[in-house]
Amino acid sequence: MMPAESWLVAPPLVLIGGSFIAAAAGWLLGRRSTLRSASFRNAHNAMDAGEPQSRPAARSLSEEYFRGLRFLLDEEPDKALAVFLHMVDVDNDTVETHFALGSLYRRRGQMDRAIRVHENIMARPALSEEHRLHAMFALAEDYFSAGLFDRAEQLFLQLSDGGRWHISALRYLLRIYEQQRDWEHAIEVHGRLTRVATPEHPTAIAHYYCELAEQTREVGDFDAARAYLHRAREAQRNFPRSALIRADIALDMHEPLLAATLCQRVVELHPRLLALALPRVVRAIRDGGVDGLEQQVQQRIRSEPAARAELAYAAIVAGLEDEAVVRDCLPDLLREDPSLGEIVHALAGEPGLLDSAQRGALATALGRILRRTQRYRCVECGFASSSHFWQCPGCRSWDAFAPVVLLDLMPGMQRR
Repeated sequence: MMPAESWLVAPPLVLIGGSFIAAAAGWLLGRRSTLRSASFRNAHNAMDAGEPQSRPAARSLSEEYFRGLRFLLDEEPDKALAVFLHMVDVDNDTVETHFALGSLYRRRGQMDRAIRVHENIMARPALSEEHRLHAMFALAEDYFSAGLFDRAEQLFLQLSDGGRWHISALRYLLRIYEQQRDWEHAIEVHGRLTRVATPEHPTAIAHYYCELAEQTREVGDFDAARAYLHRAREAQRNFPRSALIRADIALDMHEPLLAATLCQRVVELHPRLLALALPRVVRAIRDGGVDGLEQQVQQRIRSEPAARAELAYAAIVAGLEDEAVVRDCLPDLLREDPSLGEIVHALAGEPGLLDSAQRGALATALGRILRRTQRYRCVECGFASSSHFWQCPGCRSWDAFAPVVLLDLMPGMQRR
């Protein structure tokens, strides 16, 4: 039985089969006409030469194809597959129908059948080099869709050296290495791709270096981590992720002032990353060692109500609802969010008149609500998560995650 989720990305079988049959029927009628004309000319020439006439092959060819297509329309894919796999005449004239059949199976999520079709095409010695490479690429796509990344990688590597498919092969290799977290190979392939085409995500190369920096930082090799971050900044100027990792290294090396300064710079250039920078700033303050650091941070907090509301919300998203800055800025958050402000006003009165205990209780409640809902959402595909990702697990886009706005909390709870 077809997996339920595959119907979300593939049209119903009757529609696919109908389109497929219509295309194939048109091709077959044209081919039958061509074959009949050729047979007539051959028969005429044979009569002139006194040779015996041979029966044209068009009838048997058409019958085999229509028999297979009939099975497809009747939702008997196993029988259709058997017919097409046992056809003798898979050549440069008939191969497109087999490609369409393999593509049909892949779209339906029937990867084993798609693989058999494309393997059968590659096994035919009479095909042109162009069709052989096409079959290799289609088979590699089958392996990739089936999660057989090692097999897909081998075929894409062969196709990546040049020719019609080499750019698409490089893009697939990049996706494979990203999913396998093989960042060294991803960097190599990204370099090859940029020489012949525009990468889908230009900032991806900087993220690869940041991934390596995080790996080396975790084992305490700060020199190597800083070297990778330097290469990330060379690839992408003012790159926020590299600055945040450098702030982590500064904290590891007991340099809180540097960490706070780096985080401040990140927030200035990329305000939506405030929720990621705040925990590092709080850690820098708690680590101490620098006189007046907390006062310096407080001075950098802008006085505009909207900015203070954003700070309070980002702190709650980051799990810092117990910090004093949240209690100080919470009334601004309530004023900026009319729905939430009206609820609080109905229960406890004017938000600006709440005492410290009430503000603390309200911040704690908001923190609990946020932990039960998706705090981040991909701006490209809508994938939502309670954690931040630099690469969206849904659409694989980089730098697409952003904190949800507070008004999205109610729809989020309704879907639970």
